[in-house]
Amino acid sequence: MNDTGHFILSFDTELGTGYFDRDIQRRRATFSLDGSREREAIRRLLDLCVKYQIKATWAVVGHLFYDQCENCDICPILDWQNKYSTFDEVYQTNHPLWYGADVIDLLIKFKDTQEIGFHGYVHTIFNENQMSESEASIEIKEWLRVANRKGIQPSSIVFPRDRAGYHELFQKAGFLCFRSDPFESIWIRNKYFGRYLKVIDYLIGLSKIYVYEPKYKNVRGLIELSASQHLFNFNRGLELKLDQLNLPHWRNQRIFKGIHRIAKEKKVMHLWAHPWEFRTDQDFIKIEKILQLVNEYQNKGQIISSGMTDFATNLSLNHEKKVHNHV
Repeated sequence: MNDTGHFILSFDTELGTGYFDRDIQRRRATFSLDGSREREAIRRLLDLCVKYQIKATWAVVGHLFYDQCENCDICPILDWQNKYSTFDEVYQTNHPLWYGADVIDLLIKFKDTQEIGFHGYVHTIFNENQMSESEASIEIKEWLRVANRKGIQPSSIVFPRDRAGYHELFQKAGFLCFRSDPFESIWIRNKYFGRYLKVIDYLIGLSKIYVYEPKYKNVRGLIELSASQHLFNFNRGLELKLDQLNLPHWRNQRIFKGIHRIAKEKKVMHLWAHPWEFRTDQDFIKIEKILQLVNEYQNKGQIISSGMTDFATNLSLNHEKKVHNHV
C-alpha cells in the first residue's frame, strides 16, 4: 500500500434525517419539499463517480430503506413524540425526505463500483454519555435488519455527526472500520476566531490539508480512517460570492495541492460531504474538478480510489503480514 497515493470519498446520505432534532438548522439547509433536489444531487454525484472511476462510500441512514412507515415493532421514532417537531413528518407517513427506498435501489444499481455503509438507523448520536448500550444495539440491529432485506452487508461506519461510540458492538456485528474527525489545528478550533482563520486558510493556504500515511490504527476493535476535510466546511455566503465572481475553485486550492502531495508522497486523503449540500451547478463543477484531478493521477498509476472497506481491508491484511513476519 505504500507504493501509491490513496483517495477516499464518503457521502453522509441522509436526505432530511440528519436534522431530526434541529429545526432551525433544518430550515437553513433549505431542503426541497419533495426531496427531488436531494435525489437529483445523488444521481449527479453517482454519475461523476462513475465518469472518473471514483469508488465512494455512501453511508446511509437506515430509515431510508423504507418507502413508508411500516409501524415496526421497534420504533425509535416514537421517542421523538412531543420532543421534536419532525415526529409528525415521519410517523405513519411516506414523506420523501424521511423515506428513501428509491435512493437505496439507485445505489444498489452501482454496487459494483460504489460502497454502501452505515450512518445510523434514525441518525441517533452515538454519545456514550447520553446513549445507552441497548439503544446503540437497536440502532445497529435495526439497520442491519432493513439492509439485509436488500442483500446489503456493510463493513464501514460513518457515525452520525462523527460522534464515535460503542465500537465493540459494531465489531461484534461484523463491522470493520469507521471515519473519524479530520485533524484541525488549535487555532482553527478556537471558538472565538477559528472560523475566520479557517476562511483565510482555505483562500490563501496558510496550512496544508491533512493527509496521512496509510497506517493501521485499531480503536476498540475497529480500524480508524481519519477524514481530511469536509468539502462544505466553508462559509456558504462567501462561497456563493466566489461563484458569482467566477472563482469557484479558489477555496479548494488546499485540496488540489493535497492531491498532488498524496500522489508524490504516497499518502491518504479522505474527503466527505452530504449529497444535499450540492445545491447549485457550481457545486458540482467544483467536485468534478477535484475528481478529474484524482482520475488523472489514477491513469498514471499514482493514486488509487478506494471505498472505506476496501482500504481498511488492505490495511488489515498488511498489518497481519507484518505481525506474521515479525513472529
